[in-house]
Amino acid sequence: MKKKQVAKIVGIIVIVGCVAGTTAFAGTSKMKVAVAAVGQGDVVRTIAVEGHIETEEEKAYYAKVTAPVSTFDLKAGDVVQKGDTLVTYDTQEYDRSLEQAQLQAKAAKAGYAGSAAQSKEMTQAYEEAQAQESMYQQAYEAALANVNDLQYNIETVADAVDDKRDKINRDIAQVEIEIAQKNAQAADYDDEDRLDYLEEAAQLQVKLASLKKKLLELPDSGAKPIEDRYFSEAQYYLNELATQRAQLQQEMQTTKHAAMNGSQLAQLAANAELANTAVTWNEEDAEKAAEGVTADVTGVVSEINVEEGAYVAEGTRLFTIKDMEHVMAVVEVTSYEMGQVEVGQKASIEAAGNTYDGTVSRIRKETVLDSQNKAKLQVEIHIENPDDKIYLGTDVDAAIETGESDSAIVIPNDALYTDDEGDYCYLLSNDVIEKRYLTCGIASADTTEVLEGLSQGEWVITDAMTDANVGKGAQAK
Repeated sequence: MKKKQVAKIVGIIVIVGCVAGTTAFAGTSKMKVAVAAVGQGDVVRTIAVEGHIETEEEKAYYAKVTAPVSTFDLKAGDVVQKGDTLVTYDTQEYDRSLEQAQLQAKAAKAGYAGSAAQSKEMTQAYEEAQAQESMYQQAYEAALANVNDLQYNIETVADAVDDKRDKINRDIAQVEIEIAQKNAQAADYDDEDRLDYLEEAAQLQVKLASLKKKLLELPDSGAKPIEDRYFSEAQYYLNELATQRAQLQQEMQTTKHAAMNGSQLAQLAANAELANTAVTWNEEDAEKAAEGVTADVTGVVSEINVEEGAYVAEGTRLFTIKDMEHVMAVVEVTSYEMGQVEVGQKASIEAAGNTYDGTVSRIRKETVLDSQNKAKLQVEIHIENPDDKIYLGTDVDAAIETGESDSAIVIPNDALYTDDEGDYCYLLSNDVIEKRYLTCGIASADTTEVLEGLSQGEWVITDAMTDANVGKGAQAK
């Protein structure tokens, strides 16, 4: 049986009606056959497939802000250019929010600066008062020691005077007793002895007078006026220091409470920073609202979910743009053909009478059912040079180049047969028909590569032959 292939033809086959240089056969007993010389050529195997045009990149556009839509006048199927503004928003609300955020940030910054300055002033005042309080404490302790010393000295002097007075009084009493004894003794004796006692009594009287004089000369046991003044002044100074120190301590407490601690200042700083962040957020939102929605690609609008005047929330899906600068042909191949298809193979695509170059970019891993419920695999062919004549969804015919052999030994497909044992051909060898089995490679629509079994320059018969003709004489037509 004849072997058929569907493919692209690149090759050179010489079909001749007669063998060059041969002489005409004598007689009419030999049949005449059409032959072709076995030669070299390039063979490109292709698979013819059908499909349709799809975009390679499809982008959904979402609302980046929550705002009323000011303008939108597109319909599904409209073509937009990259950079076109497709949606504009009413930005009044964002402008007001931004202004309010800026005022709040300004107030927070001023509040933090004022509080920080006041806190610094109060802290400095507290530290100064604390230093003064230390000085007051030292002065108070010194004044208190002075008062205590004065009081001790006064008490010590008073105790010494009292001790002397007591001793003199005891001495006076003793002398008076002794005088009385002498006078009594003088009364008991005669004149000579009496005079001795009286003389002793007189001496005791002198001693008594001396003691009484000393008693009179003793100072008062209380403090002297000068000592009282010193003590009073020291006591007054001590009281003044105590009063001033108490006032200073009260001032320290006041300034300490008025001054903010690190955590409080950090909180105010954080509030100011948060207000600045709110300004940044509002600026970004206002900028997004002012920008609207711009097309990132040139393509076709589809799946529209928005209209002019609508109030959209951030994240709302608005529409989709199918990129027209990056398109592909999606074709279907049988499971038998699938074994020959690989990513990176070249292809040609015909769409609406125009031809485009392409490359197999992806093989989908899930089958689909064709119109006859047969499973087929889908192959994506990237179109290298799309133009404005391409329309999404249109039908295409494509040819995928699945193999190529350069400078191969080739024969016409008309000369090739196949049976259970393999591929074979009929040759005209020395004017006799011969059958020969071959090992074949890839095949195009017109030629097949022969890997083993033929040599360049041999002649294969292209007319229909059967094994019944083998061994018969023949000549080229």
